[in-house]
Amino acid sequence: MLRRSRLNVGNTMLRRVLVAGTAIAGLAMFAVASQPVQAGNCTVLSEKAIGLKQSETSDRAQKQLKRKINHWAQKNGYKNVRANKSWTVCTKKGAIAQCTNSAKVCG
Repeated sequence: MLRRSRLNVGNTMLRRVLVAGTAIAGLAMFAVASQPVQAGNCTVLSEKAIGLKQSETSDRAQKQLKRKINHWAQKNGYKNVRANKSWTVCTKKGAIAQCTNSAKVCG
């Protein structure tokens, strides 16, 4: 009779340890799986240029934006950079054209 009670206590303790271990393993798996995937950083960069001719001003704004994108990539340590969206807006005030070139850039 004494022997049976010891076996029951041993089985109960073993069951409790297995349930607790399974619960801890499940929580650990959830914590690891719920971590966000490290994604690249995205930002919107823009550059303005002014000049007499709209076509030259637009080209200059594009070159300045490209230089700014390269500087941003180097500063953040990105090897591959992609510009998802790019747009140019030009306005003319009198004889002077002002162009703003912007792009969404991800590293």
